Formats: sequence, C-alpha cells, structure tokens
Amino acid sequence: MKKKLLLAIFMVISGLSYAQDIPTSEVPIAVLNSFNKSFPKATRVEWERKGDLYNVEFDVARRDNEVWLNDKGAIVKHKKELRSSELPPAVLNTLKQNYKGFRIDDVDRYEEAKKFYYKVELKKLLEERKVVLDQSGKVINKVY
Repeated sequence: MKKKLLLAIFMVISGLSYAQDIPTSEVPIAVLNSFNKSFPKATRVEWERKGDLYNVEFDVARRDNEVWLNDKGAIVKHKKELRSSELPPAVLNTLKQNYKGFRIDDVDRYEEAKKFYYKVELKKLLEERKVVLDQSGKVINKVY
C-alpha cells in the first residue's frame, strides 16, 4: 500500500514539474497571434508550457477545446469536444456493430498531422469503455 501511495505522489509531482501554468504575457507573440487568428471566439483561455510545446485549454461555443502549438505558432494537435451526432458515419457504423447496447457518453475529436481520431466513451449499465477510432471507423485503441 505504501508503494502505491508513493508511486501516486511521485506521478503527481512529476506531472506538475512537466506542465507549468503560464500567464498569457509569457506566451510568445507568434504563438498568441496564431491562436487568436485560429480561434477568435475562444473564451476561458488557460495556457501551460508542456515540454517544448504551448498547450492552451479554452471553450468555443461552450465546448471544450485543447490545442498544442510549437514556438513558431504552428498547431501540432487539436482536441475538440463533439456531440455524438457529429461523428462521421463510418465511426458511428463501427460503434453500432461492435458495441451493441452501449450508449455514447462523451466524444472528443483529435486532429494531428491532418488526420482525425475520435475518442469515444461508451456506457452500458455498470460498464464503461473508451475506444479510439480513425476517421474511417477503424478501431485504433480500446480501454476497458
């Protein structure tokens, strides 16, 4: 039990040292300009420095978003909260075929290197599953 507690404490401390909250005034102008141009309607903006990337969490139209930008302002990755009705038909078909009886609880779309991935949380009574699919509906990863 002590080992598990120490491990949990170590993980929290190491996570805090890796990601650091930063004020907007410390974000490079190229990064800020890129973000503001790409997301002019962003609200509740919070910046962090994660390694060599700038991470920003924000809302657009009351939907959670998260973007990772390099120091030149290029968007490396974008996570956006979606409604289940916004999933591509191929993804919905895979979920209907492989997860009968489950309902879609939460959906996030990740865009990285011009490819889209969908992380879907599914629930059925006391069961919960998380599945990552590509835009063609192929299951990339399962978490039970």
